[in-house]
Amino acid sequence: MITTPKSAALFLLCAAIECLLAPSASAQLSLFTVQGGVQTPVGESSDFGAVANGDSADVVFRLQYTGSAATYYLNYFSVAGTGFSIAATDWQSLPAAFPASGYLDFTINFQPNNPGTQPENYSAVLLTYGTQGVDNVQVYLLGTGTPGLTLLLNNQPLAAGQTIGFGNVQVGSTGTVKLMLANQTTAALTVPAIQPLTGAAFSVAGAAVSRPSVAPGASAELDLVFTPTATGAQQATFTVGVLSYPLQGTGTAATPPILPQPSLQVNLPTVASAQQGSIAVNLAAPSAANASGTVTLAFQPANGLSDDPTVTFSDGTGSASFTVAQGASTGQFGTGPSASFGTGTTAGTLVFTVVLGSNTAQTNVVIPTALIGIDAAVAARDVSCAPSEVYCTTTNIELQINGWDNTQTASTIVFNFYDSSGNVIGPANLSVAGTSAFQQYFATSSLGGVFSLDALFPVTGNADLIVSAVAQLTNSVGTAQTAKITF
Repeated sequence: MITTPKSAALFLLCAAIECLLAPSASAQLSLFTVQGGVQTPVGESSDFGAVANGDSADVVFRLQYTGSAATYYLNYFSVAGTGFSIAATDWQSLPAAFPASGYLDFTINFQPNNPGTQPENYSAVLLTYGTQGVDNVQVYLLGTGTPGLTLLLNNQPLAAGQTIGFGNVQVGSTGTVKLMLANQTTAALTVPAIQPLTGAAFSVAGAAVSRPSVAPGASAELDLVFTPTATGAQQATFTVGVLSYPLQGTGTAATPPILPQPSLQVNLPTVASAQQGSIAVNLAAPSAANASGTVTLAFQPANGLSDDPTVTFSDGTGSASFTVAQGASTGQFGTGPSASFGTGTTAGTLVFTVVLGSNTAQTNVVIPTALIGIDAAVAARDVSCAPSEVYCTTTNIELQINGWDNTQTASTIVFNFYDSSGNVIGPANLSVAGTSAFQQYFATSSLGGVFSLDALFPVTGNADLIVSAVAQLTNSVGTAQTAKITF
């Protein structure tokens, strides 16, 4: 029989979960609290101590199996009472087997709801059943909810969940709501955790952010700041301790400053495909205010050609943002005074457009058609191939050519092979009609004019006598030739 006095509420909770069937300790199950790696046995009760309203406390418990069974299960687990809840467990579902360590950990959270001015007692019952149904652990959970700090707006208490409004705030400007965390008790109170605000346009400041506690009868200022970067209604959530408050504000259009006319300076040493260039923004006069703008890069392919998605800025997009400082005459991109771009591998026109406030300017760069560009060419002997391929033999040679055709009109390919003396190995001028294959490839490619060509040749005789090769590739502009490709 339990002789320690308990409140009436505690006896009712006990009766609700059949405490008379569950002894407070088990021969095979033991309960501990764990703090800093140190285990402390739990007796008939576990006291969470005093916790202020609006705050919470966690305690880690360890249920230890001390029996000798090879497999032992936790079959039942519950916490019944006001203010206490299960925060975490080592198990996903019940029944749960005890691991090799012999114990299962779980965390209980105590969160009082005491809006009054006097301490208030809370209690709950923790009950577990083991494999046998009689290996039970029953513990009383105790805690005291004390009055917490009062959040004041205009010297009036804010109820939990009450919306805090900022009204209309001009984009780029700041609206501030001043709150006070007031200690209306006779003891110092700890400032509960103030969570980061969920809305990007909102922030929190003030002495309460860094102050650990508030003295009796004192208060600490807490400022909520709304700095909209866009127009329209915006929301966030302000959480102090376990209490949350919705925030609402509306960003309104700022009066735009008068900005100078921008112009574009393109730096492209060689106006051709497969090149890298950069672009800068210059202003007709020093800027009267801080501002930001964008430069967009669009591509207009030459007649009959497909779009080239590789014509972009260095980050792979078609837009680059820049800023202008008050008094400056040039724009600054994220990487410096200029933004890099690639010309792609398709003939056409690069269209650069700069927008700064209500001012725009445009610059075009025409990429002319060109011979086929050859980036790399390699050769190999006796490569593996599928027997089903027409030219697959055990003795063969393979050429791989990576390049680009900014006209997308590649047609005839001519191959010649050479021995160690530089003599052509017959037959000479092996010609391949590639028009149809190239057209089919470019029709579905998303790489602009880039291509990779694999050519497999069966060899009769000693393939080692072939030491180099040359390929000629023709498009609508003319014929390009590789350097000698060595084996």
